[in-house]
Amino acid sequence: MDAPRFPTTKIQPPRSRAVRVERPLLDATVTEALLDCRLVLLQAPGGFGKTSTLAAQLARLPAGTALAWVSMDEDDDPRRLLACLAAALEPHDLPWRTSPEALVAQLVDDGVTLRRAVAELVNALAGAEAPRGVIVLDDLHRVALAPTHAMLDALIARLPPKWTLVLSTRVAPPLALARMRVAGELAEFTQDDLRFNAGEAAALAGAEASAAARERVDELFERTQGWPAGLQLCLAAMRTRPGAAGGLAADSGARMDRHLFEYLATEVLDDMPAALHDFLVRCSVLPELTAARAAAVSGDARAAERLDEIEARGLFVTALEAHERTLVLHDLFRDALHERLRRRFADELPQLLKRAAAGETDPLRRVGYLLRADDWAGAEAALVAAAPELFLGGGGGEVQRLVAQFEPAWRNASPRLLRLAGIAACLRWQWTEMARCMEDAAQAAAAAGDTAERQLAQAYLALAVYPLGRNAQSETLIAQLRDPAQPPLNAVARRVMLMADANQRFRRGEHAELPGVFAEVMDSLEAGASLYDWWECVPANSWATVRGMRLQILRYVRGALARLGDRALPMRGEVQIKRALAELWSGRLDNAAREAERAEADMHWLACSAEMEISVELFRVIEAGFRGRRDEVARRLDTLFVREDSSTEERRSLWLHQVAIYGVRVTDAIDGDPATLRRWAAHLLERPLEDPSSDNARAVATRARYAAAQGRWADAMPLFDHLLPRADHMDVNGQAIELRLRCAHARLRCDRLDDAADAARPALQRMRDEDERGHALMCGVAVLAALAEAPWEARLAPELQDELRAVARLAAELRVESTAAAPADRAKQPSAPAASADSRDDGLLSSREREVLERIAAGDSNKLIARALDISPHTVKRHVANILDKLGLESRGQASAWLREHA
Repeated sequence: MDAPRFPTTKIQPPRSRAVRVERPLLDATVTEALLDCRLVLLQAPGGFGKTSTLAAQLARLPAGTALAWVSMDEDDDPRRLLACLAAALEPHDLPWRTSPEALVAQLVDDGVTLRRAVAELVNALAGAEAPRGVIVLDDLHRVALAPTHAMLDALIARLPPKWTLVLSTRVAPPLALARMRVAGELAEFTQDDLRFNAGEAAALAGAEASAAARERVDELFERTQGWPAGLQLCLAAMRTRPGAAGGLAADSGARMDRHLFEYLATEVLDDMPAALHDFLVRCSVLPELTAARAAAVSGDARAAERLDEIEARGLFVTALEAHERTLVLHDLFRDALHERLRRRFADELPQLLKRAAAGETDPLRRVGYLLRADDWAGAEAALVAAAPELFLGGGGGEVQRLVAQFEPAWRNASPRLLRLAGIAACLRWQWTEMARCMEDAAQAAAAAGDTAERQLAQAYLALAVYPLGRNAQSETLIAQLRDPAQPPLNAVARRVMLMADANQRFRRGEHAELPGVFAEVMDSLEAGASLYDWWECVPANSWATVRGMRLQILRYVRGALARLGDRALPMRGEVQIKRALAELWSGRLDNAAREAERAEADMHWLACSAEMEISVELFRVIEAGFRGRRDEVARRLDTLFVREDSSTEERRSLWLHQVAIYGVRVTDAIDGDPATLRRWAAHLLERPLEDPSSDNARAVATRARYAAAQGRWADAMPLFDHLLPRADHMDVNGQAIELRLRCAHARLRCDRLDDAADAARPALQRMRDEDERGHALMCGVAVLAALAEAPWEARLAPELQDELRAVARLAAELRVESTAAAPADRAKQPSAPAASADSRDDGLLSSREREVLERIAAGDSNKLIARALDISPHTVKRHVANILDKLGLESRGQASAWLREHA
């Protein structure tokens, strides 16, 4: 499992104070709410003890209660919140059916991915083994992002009954809580509930060593009106200066706000030893204090002793349950310290922030420190270094947000920041924005005299304008970058330029050049490129049937999977489907189906985007066509047909055109029904049957198919003849071989056997040389049978006739197998996830899954299972998901019961 991109202190609950004033009524009420209500809201101004109250009660929950704690920050968007929740819940071995890391990676600010993420989280919570669970979101007032609040609304609405969500905040959260109030499922605690009563104030004063404090407790209680922070600060001030609280105005306790706290904090801070005071002020730039980090930032070698003294003085800090002592300053106290830092050590602030950045492991915080320090160069360098991993994990939005925080003049003059913004736009399919950013980046680099950055921006620009149809601009850029008179490109720029060049060669139909171009990309990747570089160079699925590309794509698949290891990245599903397509077009459909199942399982587990899922669906359409499953093809095509929900008619028409291309070809592969062909042809942009004058190759091919389906061979043959010179340029999804064989069939029907052999010969030779029988399956059983039975005699070499008979036999066998097996309709339900690398045993589960199941039944946690089987915890989670999916179960407990029943 990849390390979470947030400080682990965010998910460490506070330690309950060793000495605390007993508050039996409040404690009993809060504990009851935690056990009985689905939502608990603690809403009060700062200093009312919300966090300490929760810490005390959580420690008293029944044994076995699952707890997840998240301290919220202002930049906690839905992705970061989900990542924190998944990590905080990790010790409880939730039965995730989709990788939580992948859900985080795919989550963007839209309703679709947000609903999916919440649904998966809710299902995992429902399947937890713990009898009761509590999730705490502390300091929710810090978050102002509407998508985060929308995520919480969705979670609250669907939270399983055995879980309680606790929200601690200073202000009313913008959430839809009315329904929970009406249903009696919301427990609310306000400042009136949390303030000390007179007895509790006396108990607090009684714990003090100061006689003056004990004598004046009634006065202090009245003046602070039971505000816990105010009482504590008054007592702390009077501990060394008995008259310190006397200047408190009689009505100031009614305000109980930041100004009062700062007044009281001044009394406390001014009385501190200078060394401790300066240590605290300098360390206030840190969100959490550990001895090592505090020493690095403050320069004080006695940092550990300072932390001891801070705790001994009872200052406003919370100790976390962490591996090393970690103290968190109360927000009000930190604000008071920040004010002193700005007043007394303003010249030190940039350096303190840089020191904080140097020791920060979270890349987002590191960049944030440097931005606060106005260290634009340092922040840029940190962001550039962190961006590849952020992009791989789906963090394009985070990169965009950080780029936007740079000073505008610096940002607009930085080719690297503009390039990162362009890549982030690419991840959201915003091609126009990507092109604009890359143009600006190239101009900024040229102005700075940075040739390498200019070339890199131009290479990305050549990629960006391809989906926009600005092909002349792309070709010009590629030519400039290939110009030997120009400085040589670095490895990254050359790879990006080659990928842009490959796109253009494929578009122009220069398919013979494509394998050589991509082989250059592969040579560069295998020379030591990063996983991010491999991800940038994923070959298009449409290249799979280009002659010579099969081996290059398999080469890419092997290398990419080796570098992925067991990382939970959506890239895995995208890579796996390419291996399935390679097997499909080789005609090995059983192997292809197994690879597609693995890809489909990966895409489900890794929460892949709808665009990736479409590639699997199109694979299923072609496979079903090869097997002659007419109803399944129709159902899958109809599902794809209504899938695009676009706001523009132009985009809708383009999508229907793409689906219709498959509809025409796969329908023709099954039985060539004229009515079905006409139906799909009507959605092609060329309208080939309505406009017979169009010379577009696709339009001509459609008219040729339609004439052949109607038995009008005299009309079909010249149309196929017309296409033969263009067949190699049309070689997408096996079309070159298919068109040659269909042309041969049309000539055969017109009694032109010699010409038929001439048309078939190149196709059969390529099939034999390149292992590409799957291309011929697009012709359908009837065409292949007629060709196989023709009296070729010496017109075709014996080995080519053998190849023809073999592919005809394969097509017929696939139809027979499909009819005999009568498989369940896979379009109605997803296939069970395939066991990744394990050979299956004789039962439903793989041997590895059986081992994992036995460990679950023995009561082992995921970590223990991982240790025992020498696999990663992430792999264990994947096996658990497979087990539950295959057995139709919801929890680990049900899986244990299943094993006992079937042992």
